[in-house]
Amino acid sequence: MVKPPPDARLSLWALMANHLRHMRIWMNLRQHDVAAILECSISQVSKYETGDKQLDERQCKALDTTWHTGQLFETLHYFATSGTNPNWSERLNHIQREAIETRVFSYNIIPLPFQTEDYARSLLTAGHNAGLIKDVDAAVARRMEHQTAMLRGERQIWAVLDEVALRPLASREVMCAQTDHLLKMAERHHVSLRIIPERITPHIGVDGSFWHFRMPRGEELGFAGTALDVGGIIDDQSRADRTRIRFDRLAARARSEDESREWLILERREE
Repeated sequence: MVKPPPDARLSLWALMANHLRHMRIWMNLRQHDVAAILECSISQVSKYETGDKQLDERQCKALDTTWHTGQLFETLHYFATSGTNPNWSERLNHIQREAIETRVFSYNIIPLPFQTEDYARSLLTAGHNAGLIKDVDAAVARRMEHQTAMLRGERQIWAVLDEVALRPLASREVMCAQTDHLLKMAERHHVSLRIIPERITPHIGVDGSFWHFRMPRGEELGFAGTALDVGGIIDDQSRADRTRIRFDRLAARARSEDESREWLILERREE
């Protein structure tokens, strides 16, 4: 059974997938013909038409040139990559649960895979005080359940934290327990935790935290945004790959895994 295209009203990416299939059928072309234009396999064309994979900028230009559609696909791609998806939070949760490999750089807080319940409660209480969260207990429960799902199956997690992310955001007892938890997580064979010293700033991560994901079928995704307000998921494969490269460059400037653990024990834990 052929999978239908997505509802074009869901997002600009869905509109692009729907219109790609419509144009191919209207011009009486086979997926083989589109594959030649996009320089990809027939199976990839099928994924583009169902919305399981997104066209990149080069492929959109190729379609516009070959089909004489002006800059239709290129313009849709531009707005799809620069716009904000109102359902980004739900989709990010799904991506975080399903990713087989996760890279996260955190500039301002300890990221979700490494948070203790009390540390998470401190952050969410701040959101409650700002009027962004109604029920703190329910929000904490959801966050801890989501964290468990992210960590199941010993999937690879690579984390680089700026030293700023370890500043006290809760009581002394909570921060001590949080530091101990970081050390335990760093001992897991599928987890890499590295710290960027404050002395090396500025670096390319000072403008905010971001994530890179590798999904079960091999596609790469990225995410950049704040924890409680707005976020942007990066579907374009070339841009997602640049997110990974950016992470690797930050990791190259960080302390090694052993040095990071020693720093947490000898300096931050003692404080």
